[in-house]
Amino acid sequence: MNNVIGSILKLVGTLILFTAIGLTGAWASYEHRSNSANSVNVDVVPVQLSSEKPAKFEIRMNTHSVPLDYDLVAVSLLKDDQGSEYRASTWNGSPAGGHHRSGVLEFPAIGKGAKSITLYIKNIADVPERTFEWKLEQ
Repeated sequence: MNNVIGSILKLVGTLILFTAIGLTGAWASYEHRSNSANSVNVDVVPVQLSSEKPAKFEIRMNTHSVPLDYDLVAVSLLKDDQGSEYRASTWNGSPAGGHHRSGVLEFPAIGKGAKSITLYIKNIADVPERTFEWKLEQ
């Protein structure tokens, strides 16, 4: 009986480890960018950047004084160095409100030939615009 319980605990531990690696894997693949202003810290890291797939960014917002009741789809815009703009299409994450939010913001696929992209998030905690830029691998 103890061997069965031990095996189950090992399996559960392994699953927890793989889940943790999967959740933090995006942060290890691309450089994360941060912006801290007006008591709100915004951390962003690309999860997927490809001209053939939707662009995805993991976003974490933290504060201790301002409610984070923003519609991230409405306040976010992605631009590439070719002049193309992409409107956010989906937010898969925590709902508006509270002091800690995280999730993945999705945009249409980036156009071919782009060499860099800039993510703009507007009007969070009275900051007109927060910008986050990455060079794309060719």
